[in-house]
Amino acid sequence: MERVILLTFDLEEFDLPLEYNVEINQQTQLEISTKGLKNLMDVLKRNKVVATFFTTAYYAENNISLIQELISDGHEIASHFYYHSDYNPSHILQSKRKLEEITHQKVAGIRIPRLRKTDINLIKDAGYLYDSSLNPTFLPGRYNNFFKPRTLFRDSGTNLFILPFSVSPVIRVPLFWLTFKNISYQIFIFLCMQTLQKDSYLHLYFHPWEFTDLSDFKIPSYIKRKSGKKIIDRLDNFIKLMKGRGKFVTIVQYLHEKEKIM
Repeated sequence: MERVILLTFDLEEFDLPLEYNVEINQQTQLEISTKGLKNLMDVLKRNKVVATFFTTAYYAENNISLIQELISDGHEIASHFYYHSDYNPSHILQSKRKLEEITHQKVAGIRIPRLRKTDINLIKDAGYLYDSSLNPTFLPGRYNNFFKPRTLFRDSGTNLFILPFSVSPVIRVPLFWLTFKNISYQIFIFLCMQTLQKDSYLHLYFHPWEFTDLSDFKIPSYIKRKSGKKIIDRLDNFIKLMKGRGKFVTIVQYLHEKEKIM
């Protein structure tokens, strides 16, 4: 199987400022994410690549036309719970049902907001094919998954596919939105190439809200730096470079191809 690149985005209401005691109403949260999403969609369309969007049901029910446009462009819609900041185990099933009602398609995957630990049996019982909530690295203050499997595997108890985010071999540098904007671009590319060579796939994740200007928000600089045009241009260049190294596919497409040889 040829090497593949999995671009994934957490399409959620922009509630991140609340973590830093910065007030932001729900309408503004939706508007910020939508502005970023439209900028992001331009990049994906221009480069003719597809991605997987882990979407909160709340965002989807407030932006049905945009969700339909994503589907028409060939992107995958997966679940990111019902609300980004309201953790309720019942939302595992409720979000799936709402997204399927909106998309008229089967929702195969889920990513738990903030990668919170969740009973995997609830995910299995809700009918998902895969879970993408594992970052197999150590992030101080967040989680320590350094010794968890680094690549795609099946949970022994439920047989669910577990698709971790890509981390570099050996030292497990996480290849996600924070490193994309905070380390040297050349180093990030080197680590991606190394990981793609080792694993035959690359699994990255970002947020649409990163693709609009966040400079006015009182949030840490390591989060808002390279927002808006700077990260739009960086992603555009990254996609152009990586198109020669692998095929961009959605997660469910990748799993269906893998199942043929597993």
